[in-house]
Amino acid sequence: MREIACDITDPLGLHIQLAVLLASEAQRWRSHVTLTHEGRSADAKQLMELLMLGVRSGERVVVSVSGPDEATAATALAHLASTF
Repeated sequence: MREIACDITDPLGLHIQLAVLLASEAQRWRSHVTLTHEGRSADAKQLMELLMLGVRSGERVVVSVSGPDEATAATALAHLASTF
């Protein structure tokens, strides 16, 4: 399992556009991708689950990747998460 911790720096938090980007990238991989925020987790491939977490600007999230292509998926997701 690979974990990527990142702070959400966008003034609007994890809003619809960022959530769509994350879900789209997560769906490209066979690995299971989870976003965790303040003890709650969401399947990163499910847009509504991501939005239901209510992540605000300045808060920390952890993206966990586990599965057959986790190394490549984690690299791609880390690159995407650096833009949040």
